Amino acid sequence: MQEYINYINGSWKGASNSTVPLNDAGFLLGDGLFETIRFENRNLFRSDKHLERLYASLNVIHIHLESTHTKIREIMDKIIQKNDLQSGLLRLMVTRGNVEGPPWKYTGPASIYINIRPLSSEPDLPVQVVFYPESKYPIIRYTPAIKSLNYIGNMLAKKDAANDNAFEPVFYNGEGFITECAIRNIFFILDEQLLTPSLKLGVLPGVMRDTILTIVKELNLSVKETNIPIESINEMDEAFISSTGIGLLPCSWDGWKSDYTITLKIKKHLDRLISSN
Repeated sequence: MQEYINYINGSWKGASNSTVPLNDAGFLLGDGLFETIRFENRNLFRSDKHLERLYASLNVIHIHLESTHTKIREIMDKIIQKNDLQSGLLRLMVTRGNVEGPPWKYTGPASIYINIRPLSSEPDLPVQVVFYPESKYPIIRYTPAIKSLNYIGNMLAKKDAANDNAFEPVFYNGEGFITECAIRNIFFILDEQLLTPSLKLGVLPGVMRDTILTIVKELNLSVKETNIPIESINEMDEAFISSTGIGLLPCSWDGWKSDYTITLKIKKHLDRLISSN
């Protein structure tokens, strides 16, 4: 089994030697952010969008990162070269740093970690989803939404979904509106119109979500970012989920099915865009 080389805050380490200091704020408190960035043919896919979101989110939680966009891209390109992978995923993590004294008073340098892995094989389609109330889990929402290292609520929901023989959990809020999946975005198609939860609900503005919305508009399909009541899901014609790692996957749930005519058309365009990156 290949041992991949990671970037550990200025050093290159094999996976078995990659360690994080015990006083790292991300390890201690989940005090940090991450981005998952895809690459195909050794080329980063929409890294500009990922880095824009990363730096904007760092401002939200008051972490100052001295490294520039250009420097981060250089490191990401280098880790791909070092591991000789044609396609895969990078997980870029930025923490508040190695804290000394009270963490809320720490003003030292941030820490950067990047690991790499190959893409997972696509699961059987459509994937099964299950709907859970957010109130069941400790879901932390920020305005604007950020990719915090604190994913405990999301992971508990993933475990429950696995126990329910589902691929991905989908949340709905206290008002009964669908928000997002544990680690992905969700879309529906009704009467040839694409529906997806509004960002005003605290939904993460996924990079793949943005890519799909652009493709759908190029296909001259109507798009509506809106509030989608949980009671309306069985009225939908089609549904799919998305993320950087999986691209687009048609989904279903108990008691509902679809022919995915429009979904598969969007997926074809997205797969072509990613492969030509």
